[in-house]
Formats: sequence, structure tokens, C-alpha cells
Amino acid sequence: MKRRITFLVSPQENEASEDALRLAKDTFEIKGLKAIREDRFTFTFDELPQFVKDVVKQTQELHVRFDNGKNYDEKWKGPFASRLPFGVHILAFPLRESKMTNLCSFILKYADIPCSSVETSFISRGRLKQLYVPNVDVLPSILKPLGNKICGPSKKACKDKVLALSTATSLDLKYDAASQTLDVSAIWATSDGNAKDGSWDVQIKSDTSTDKVEVGVLTSGGKAPEEEISLRGKLAMVGQDDELNPAIVSFPSRHHARQSIYMADFNRPTGLHPKLEVTLALGGNSPANGCTLNAYFTIPQPFFVDPYQLEDDKLMKSYGINKIKVVEGETDLEAPAWAMSKWGTLVLAELDVEQYLSTWEKERSPMEFTLPLHLRYMSTHPEKHGETATLPWPMVFWACPSEQWSKMSTNPFDRRMLGYDEYFPEETYFYHLTPKLINSTLSRSSLEVPILNSVDSQLIEWGTMGVIVIGFLWVFGTIVTSFFGTFGKKAEEHQKKE
Repeated sequence: MKRRITFLVSPQENEASEDALRLAKDTFEIKGLKAIREDRFTFTFDELPQFVKDVVKQTQELHVRFDNGKNYDEKWKGPFASRLPFGVHILAFPLRESKMTNLCSFILKYADIPCSSVETSFISRGRLKQLYVPNVDVLPSILKPLGNKICGPSKKACKDKVLALSTATSLDLKYDAASQTLDVSAIWATSDGNAKDGSWDVQIKSDTSTDKVEVGVLTSGGKAPEEEISLRGKLAMVGQDDELNPAIVSFPSRHHARQSIYMADFNRPTGLHPKLEVTLALGGNSPANGCTLNAYFTIPQPFFVDPYQLEDDKLMKSYGINKIKVVEGETDLEAPAWAMSKWGTLVLAELDVEQYLSTWEKERSPMEFTLPLHLRYMSTHPEKHGETATLPWPMVFWACPSEQWSKMSTNPFDRRMLGYDEYFPEETYFYHLTPKLINSTLSRSSLEVPILNSVDSQLIEWGTMGVIVIGFLWVFGTIVTSFFGTFGKKAEEHQKKE
């Protein structure tokens, strides 16, 4: 196993002092360091537990990603600029004609996520299969049984390390059949320890004599060429180096942070046809010529979009959207939520930014755009009259063409297969806006959806049946009365004639 730990210190923070970093024979000690931390583990196929081998051996490429949806816009993110909507994202390419049955069984057993089969539960985009779960509690619930299975009942230190991943801001697992390796990358925006200011106080050791642990404490290396990131700081191989080694590196980066923020919420009142309005503090220019501003939505049930409505260019222009590039997933306009087998819908929109940029110098106002949505009918419940429906905020980013993309292999922090990047040419760079949270701990918006109470529905059923019976008896009685009344009159008239 290889392990690489990187601490990324904001340029606004003081650089790590000699007292904060201490390298001993087999220990790297860090005290009071404010930084974003990334831990990256690399396992060969032979090092994987058997139940993990059973899953990955059916895939050509597998990506499992988690984002906790929390805010860290005050941090300098450097190569960690890319984000995803909060929750769990699974993207998989099957190996040859495999149906990836082991992947579905794993999801059902350890994450308790309904998955009858990959074909029915995942959205298909060609060979790529994609699943999204808008739930930040999935990760802690899955790591506890996994820790017991991987580490065994007696290895508490091992299980603690596995469970520590549940506190990460984001977590990526990537398996590639070509290299036969599994990469696990976890990022913490702040320390998961007891320090109130989020600083790190840690001792880093190699677990075994064969493990390789590389540690770096880095900050911005100053101005870098366009599309590149420059870092400088100190590196060390724990257990091998006697002192910290100075380092300065520069590399092309696919993802960059943009000094712009955005917020989102539903227009009120929402009704059964809510509209998500996104407000952007965008500034007055794009990163480069030829860039487009885009929004990537992951829309779980019970929300859905009307693809015919999104094809109305004039309507979309009035909502601040230049065009809808992609609509994938469940788009049945009539089906209720309980009839849907897949998790929801993907939407990629190109925003109408040209007019905004042309008038920004005069108006200096924020930009807004709106996505029209709809709600499906939800299942009845014996105790509730409403259900909370949660929609993650979209990812908003500039997509820009580049001539340096072929050098991307030199980036040690490169991140691919995020869901939206596959819709753009490979020679594309992304400049990400940061969601700004005000009165929420997660980048999401929620609303209350009315549902039918099943107890009330029984009363309604019996009441309806009673009305029908009473109505039937009244009609029947009226007919009988009318019949006998007419019969009686005819008999009376007949007697008079006689």
C-alpha cells in the first residue's frame, strides 16, 4: 500500500513554522496547522479484500464519490477546487458484457440502498452507469460494517482509521482495470479533531515496514502560467528521510477555483411546480475567450423536469438559460414516485451569460437563472400528511477550451469522471464557483410535499362507499316508488273504467 498525505495551507495563513513540523525516525508530527488535508491510498488488486475484488473485477472503471455538501469557501482550494452535489455518486463502466451484479448486491447490503439491478436502478449513458443518493448519512453507515469486515474484530486502530473517513468533506474511490489498482482519496476542509479553530495536531506513522507514506505541507507557489497551479513547501518520506525536503512544483490543472459564489432556493410559494432560482455573484468577465457558464443538476425523486418544456428556447431564455445540453434519466410526466425504479434525472444547462456580462459595468447586479421543476405524487403514509423533498444545489462552473490538456497526466491531484466533465471535450478546463451557505449546513434546498394520509384515505374510501351506497339506495328507492306509484295509478284508472 502507498499512502500520500498533503496539507494545503492557505496563502492567508502563516506558513508552517519549524516548531509546527517535526520529523523523527518513523514519525512526522504536526501541531496547530490550519490547512485542507488530503489522504490518498493506493492498493494493488492483490491487496484488496475478497468481497471488494468481487465487485471491481466486473468493472472496467469504477468511481464512488461522496461529498458532505458543507462550505469551505474561505479556504484556498488550489488543486482541490472541484466539488459535487452532496451525497453519494457511483459511476461505473462494466467490463465487457458484465451486468455488475456484485456492485448492486454490495450497495444493497452495505449501504441499504434499493438496487434490484444496475439496469433498473442506474441511469445509463451509453456504457456508463450512474447512481446518485442524496443522503450524507450513507457514508458513516456503510463504513462501520466495512471496517469490521476489512480489519477484523480485534484491530481497533484499523477500524478507527476506516471510520475516520466518514468525517471527510469528500471521499473518492477509483478502480481502473487497466492498472489493477484502487485509489482512495479523502479530503478534510478542517481537522476532525478537538481543535476549535480546525487546526491539525497529528502524528503520522507507517503502519508496517513495507508501507510507503509520503507527507507534504504545501502552499501557493505564487503566480503560475495560465491553466497551471504552482505549489511550494516541504516533503518527506516517513521512515526513510531524516529531514524535510524543500519542494516547488507546477503542473496543469483540469479544475480551478473561481472567486465567485452562488446561492439557490425555491421561489415561494412553491406549489406542485416549484422553480429553483440560483443567484450568482459572478463578476464582470469570464476566465478566457470561448468559455461557457454551465450548471449541472442532479435531480432526485420526487422532483422531475419536463423535457418538452426545456426544449422551449424562448421560455428558457426568459429563465436565464441559453440552452439545455443534456437531460438523462426519468422523464415520464405522468408516473407517480412509487412507479419509478431509477433515482432521478440529470440536467446540464448552458447559462445565458452574454447579456449579463455586457451590462455588468453599468448595473453591477448579481446574475440569476431559474430551472422549472415538477413534483410527482408520493406514496401514502399512516401518520404523515407531508414529506420533505430535498434538492441539492447544482454545480456551477465555467468550461473553457485549452491547448495544455495533453499535459494533464503530470497533475498528481487530477480528478476525472465527476459526471459533468464527460459531456465536454477532453481538452476542457473547469473554473468552479463556490456555493455560499447562509442559514444551512448543506448546499441544498427543501420543501414540504403534501401526501395522502393512509388512515384518512381509508375514511375517505369508506365515506365514498357510504355515499355511493346511499346514492344507490336513494336512486333505487326513487325508481321503486315511481314504479309502484305509476302502477297504482294505472290500476285505479282501470277500476274506474270498469
